[in-house]
Amino acid sequence: MHMTKFIVIEGLDGSGKSTVTKLLAERFTAHNMPSYTTFEPTKNPIGELMRSILSGKVKNIENEAIALLFAADRYQHLKSEILPALERSHVICDRYYYSSMAYQGVDPDTLERVVSYNQAVMPIRKPDIVFFLNITPKECFRRVEQRGEDISIFETLPELELRYVRYLAAIERMKETDNIVVVGSDTDSPEDVVSQMWAYFVC
Repeated sequence: MHMTKFIVIEGLDGSGKSTVTKLLAERFTAHNMPSYTTFEPTKNPIGELMRSILSGKVKNIENEAIALLFAADRYQHLKSEILPALERSHVICDRYYYSSMAYQGVDPDTLERVVSYNQAVMPIRKPDIVFFLNITPKECFRRVEQRGEDISIFETLPELELRYVRYLAAIERMKETDNIVVVGSDTDSPEDVVSQMWAYFVC
């Protein structure tokens, strides 16, 4: 068993992943347990290209190309950042290959292709635990609108509804090989969600 844990937090845009990631890291710190937070897409050159695509600044990129770019960014992320950090601390990652399955795996065939694209990282290091924030698309869209920021190509209500269904398909696809835990609800506070997560580290 790994002494340090590779923890992934997944969910729709607006589900509170960034907030929960920060609060979970603070919980580790409070218990004198080192942790390192990171996210995808990364700030590496490939990740920055992905951000430009997601914001709509770079247009007309095919879904398959986006999936491949995410896989490339993820491989670099794993090798240059996640694995070195795991040598000294727990790692909490906001998004991982489940996001690619939900956002680029738009049907059963493309879902399997996305899985194949990520075979470069899966055999190297799977997460020890994946938390899926089970916030409804309607609530996520309300939160996205409330932020008052530019909305990405995946942050409309129809897109969020579609991705929620695809997330559930990804969880079903990976449940036999990955440790996936569903937490949270529309009415839970971020602190409530972190308390639900923390139960998996203290038992």
